[in-house]
Amino acid sequence: MRSIRLPDGARLATYVDGPAQAPVTAVLVHGLSVTAALWRSHVPLLLREGMRVVRYDQRAHGYSTRGTAALSLNQLADDLAQVLETTAPRGPLVLAGHSMGAMTLMRLVARHPHLAPRIRGLVLISPPYAGISTRTGTGPAQSILTLGRNLLASACTHAPYLLDMVRRHLPTTNRWALHSHARPASDGPPLPCRQGLHATVTGDIAALWHDLADQQPDPHPLQQLGARVHLVAGSLDAHIPPEQTGRLAACLPRAQMETVPDATHALPLRHAQLVTDRISRYASPLRAVDKDAAQQSDLGKAV
Repeated sequence: MRSIRLPDGARLATYVDGPAQAPVTAVLVHGLSVTAALWRSHVPLLLREGMRVVRYDQRAHGYSTRGTAALSLNQLADDLAQVLETTAPRGPLVLAGHSMGAMTLMRLVARHPHLAPRIRGLVLISPPYAGISTRTGTGPAQSILTLGRNLLASACTHAPYLLDMVRRHLPTTNRWALHSHARPASDGPPLPCRQGLHATVTGDIAALWHDLADQQPDPHPLQQLGARVHLVAGSLDAHIPPEQTGRLAACLPRAQMETVPDATHALPLRHAQLVTDRISRYASPLRAVDKDAAQQSDLGKAV
């Protein structure tokens, strides 16, 4: 593990595997409330494909610190730009992100367009069309789930210090427990995913949630990447339904949209080989060109 210092004082815990001379670097971005451990099964598979792999804990998650900057999607995208500048300043990139991580990548392309020529592939797993929402569907079960989420969001917003008191008394195995943790060894692994928010106070969780919920649709920056964009959704995702990802895909006519049957929001964990395959297909320019040609052929047959 290495620590990347940001201008506002935050430190991002970063994990780099594979040789520096690898022909392409895969950068993997996790979502809200988890850690870089989300990608633990993907790393050895990608290394076998000859790729260098970079993961990091997003600001205020895992071993990464909070810093003084506002928690926002813009800041997360700028954080990622600094990670790229530090760990992979040159050479082709394959970027993959899940949920909030996918939103971070989309904002990175918008705020740092100079990176576009280096992006060989952009794999967006469970990205929403716009902002995230507590309502994800219709029907009685979804209504109950939405009610619970609304109550939790309201409590996080209006009584964060009270919730922090409760969280400090939760067992350390509880994903919402609040406590500090020791710094890892320099070669240590990321914190387990379920400990992603152990050092994040409730007020910061609420601030990040509200910023993500307020996002407006902006697919245009992705259009410059054409067929280099691959969207993946789970058919049973209760957090970001595949219809949301489908709306984004409809704005990107050259992108590929894939819905995985019986997959939930935990798609990267439960379908690690599938996700790895979608990332590694961009490992070489030839494979990327073949993919683009196959897509164009499929489009021609459809017409």
